[in-house]
Amino acid sequence: MKKSLGIIYWLILLFYIFLLVDTVFFSRDSLRSINMIPFHSIKEYIMVDNGFGEYRLVDMNIWGNVLMFIPIGIYILVHSKNLSLTKCILLIIGSSIFIEVMQFIFARGATDIDDVILNTLGGVFGIGIYKIFAKILKTDEKIKMAISTLSMIVGIPILLLVIILVIVN
Repeated sequence: MKKSLGIIYWLILLFYIFLLVDTVFFSRDSLRSINMIPFHSIKEYIMVDNGFGEYRLVDMNIWGNVLMFIPIGIYILVHSKNLSLTKCILLIIGSSIFIEVMQFIFARGATDIDDVILNTLGGVFGIGIYKIFAKILKTDEKIKMAISTLSMIVGIPILLLVIILVIVN
């Protein structure tokens, strides 16, 4: 069981990396814009009018940027548990800045400081999830088993959804 769970973990991790790259580079229109004003875009995405006079509290753009980076916070600690909290957060910030710079260079979406802020928030949530597992489960083996199981529970339905969307479209 442990070996098959480990294989599934690595497959889900590779799928996550593929999905992240596809989402931030290939699923974007050719666009080159930049926002360096913190919280400017976030303000635009809070209390958004959906065109029918109804307001959504928070637009999907905010949730997407946060949710997309939660796994990075978890995976960093799974593979580098000896890093300090500061180094983990700097690695998350660096990853987000790298993505934003690449988006600008290749004209694949908007380069936005708010994306870095939201991605970092997601990564910090991921670190928090890992720390909760570590506090409860104590040993590296149990933590990896729990993260592998969580990866499978979350990753397999997303993988199936992506496959269905590819087939339908």
